[in-house]
Amino acid sequence: MMENSLANLQAQFQALLLDQSSVFTAAVQPGPGMGVEKRLAIYHHAYRARLVETLQDSYGHTAAYLGEDWFEREAQAFSVAHPSQQPSLRWFGQDFPAWLAARHPADLDIAELATLDWALRGAFDAADAPVLQMSDLAALPAEAWATLGFVLPPSCQRLTLRHNTLTIWQAIDQDEAPPPAEALTQDLALLVWRRGLQPHFRSLGALEAAALDGLQAGLGFAAVCERLAAQFPEADIASEAGALLHRWVEEELLSTLRTEQA
Repeated sequence: MMENSLANLQAQFQALLLDQSSVFTAAVQPGPGMGVEKRLAIYHHAYRARLVETLQDSYGHTAAYLGEDWFEREAQAFSVAHPSQQPSLRWFGQDFPAWLAARHPADLDIAELATLDWALRGAFDAADAPVLQMSDLAALPAEAWATLGFVLPPSCQRLTLRHNTLTIWQAIDQDEAPPPAEALTQDLALLVWRRGLQPHFRSLGALEAAALDGLQAGLGFAAVCERLAAQFPEADIASEAGALLHRWVEEELLSTLRTEQA
């Protein structure tokens, strides 16, 4: 009975914090000094403020883009609609970009900017992974390349931008006024990953994007090259693939080797 009473009390307190209807006030014993409602209001405000601070930390560029007042309104509304479900606040806000997209369908640059913010945060604290060196590749026998594959690090993510979100993000990062949002004439493929301790991102050409997509899909390097040859018949795939390998190793984009299953 006591356990049920405690659970009910906790549920009522949570409802109070989340702005849901609650009779929790009646369950609190009045004491000297400040009244019950004012005391509970302190908890209510502190909880909401902490969630807003968490979103501001995770979505710093989005907050700067929207402005303090607008972002706080969005953050508070999101916190009510999507209360934290885990003990750690690290993952609170992972649905914020999708929520912004549904809330502002005519201004999808906002959701894209939030998506980039979240991807960079994810790259920052992604799990550690080994990093391949050129010496690792040089040591491979020639016959190994027929079935050789590469594993990308956990921090590696691919985004597709349909607005000038990258230019907006970079302007905000340099404390400059962002340009007006506008749709791109062609989608922009973006790569996000961590190099050393620092998150990075850069745009991708069509060939490199296709190559990385093939690796992430589990294809061996030879199979990726065959696919690229069919998709880009005008390109010198041998030269392109060699240049990509060299760049990926330098940028710490290749984690481990694997053998493609027959």
